[in-house]
Amino acid sequence: MKLVLIGAITGLVLSISWIVWGFWPALAILLTTAIFALIGLTLDLIGFSFKGIVNKLSAKLAE
Repeated sequence: MKLVLIGAITGLVLSISWIVWGFWPALAILLTTAIFALIGLTLDLIGFSFKGIVNKLSAKLAE
C-alpha cells in the first residue's frame, strides 16, 4: 500500500510540474530529486545519522 501511495504522489507531482514549468525544468526537478535520494540512500547505508552527530557535538561542548 505504501508503494502505491508513493508512486501515485510521485506521478502527480511530476505531471503537475510538467504542466506548470514545462518539460526541461520538470526533468531537472526529477533528476535533482533522484540525485539527492541516492545521496540519502548512501548515507543511510553507511550508517550516518544526524542524531549521532548532534550527540558527538554536544558531548564535545559539554567537556
